[in-house]
Amino acid sequence: MMRIAFGLPRTGQRGFTLAEVMVATFVLSIGLVAVATGFQYATSGVETGKGETQAVFLAEQRAEQLKSLALTNWAGTACSAPYPSGCLTAATTSEGYGTITGSPLYRRSTTITDNPGAANAPCSVNCKMVTVTVNYKPVTARGEVDQERSVILVVMLAPRT
Repeated sequence: MMRIAFGLPRTGQRGFTLAEVMVATFVLSIGLVAVATGFQYATSGVETGKGETQAVFLAEQRAEQLKSLALTNWAGTACSAPYPSGCLTAATTSEGYGTITGSPLYRRSTTITDNPGAANAPCSVNCKMVTVTVNYKPVTARGEVDQERSVILVVMLAPRT
């Protein structure tokens, strides 16, 4: 019986053939490509969710500011910016990209409509419809700017009596 340098017998040992190693490498590489693609989609989904969450926050923030103003100044006797004409009067204001503090990648438009309901509707007199639209351009997983997306929030305001 022949022995090699490490004392192991040569007979009965068998390794992998080159074809088996190539097939295993191919299968593993396909699996790694699939995992990498999944990470790209996951990253894109997280960024989309982050953008939507920030847009909803900015829309709710403006709606809450106007609700607060409605509680203290429904008639609009003490008006100040940044609200439409500083009051709850029917108007539209726009804040462009870079003008919203802490959110330079977003723009916001606020529209106030007086008495938006039809006759005999629950809100046909002495109420206001506030529509807040927040637009943004999300960044894709590749770092490119995607098409502009928007979030629209509609709130009805009525004075307390």
